[in-house]
Amino acid sequence: MKLYPTVREIMNKDVETVSLEDTITHAAKIMKEKKIGSLLIKGYPIGIITATDIIYKHVAEGKGNHVKDIATSPVITISPNRTVEQAAKLLAEKNIEKLPVLDGDRIVGIVTATDILKVQPSLFEILLEKMETVSGPSAEEERMEFSECESCMNYSDDVEEVDGKFLCSECRS
Repeated sequence: MKLYPTVREIMNKDVETVSLEDTITHAAKIMKEKKIGSLLIKGYPIGIITATDIIYKHVAEGKGNHVKDIATSPVITISPNRTVEQAAKLLAEKNIEKLPVLDGDRIVGIVTATDILKVQPSLFEILLEKMETVSGPSAEEERMEFSECESCMNYSDDVEEVDGKFLCSECRS
């Protein structure tokens, strides 16, 4: 007897994307038009931009005008063959709201806590219990503060993408 459906069965297959060079305003307009809270970055899952990123990083902190200036990276993903329970646990453990679904190296969908609760309300306790035990800043907030430079391997609060690599200010100069 199958206890939990797979991510493939519940994921939203209509994934909206933007490029790193798109403006934040363009991204926000897509989110409003499609009534969604996030957009994936085109190509291999480079990152994700959420409504929260726009509010906290762009509006409140004044960071940049382009998606690349505020996108969250790296993005946490899940396989479409995983169970809904595994997805719920991953969302809770990483304190995130959305999981891009990767089949090999191809984005095939996105799953959210809301998607999971619609089909498996019994997982509410798992999501709630895990979120209550997580202390400190969320995974998104931690990535927002410090990221690893792909050149020197140091962590910095000023890592930016240059020619496909994430570099700190020292390695960019």
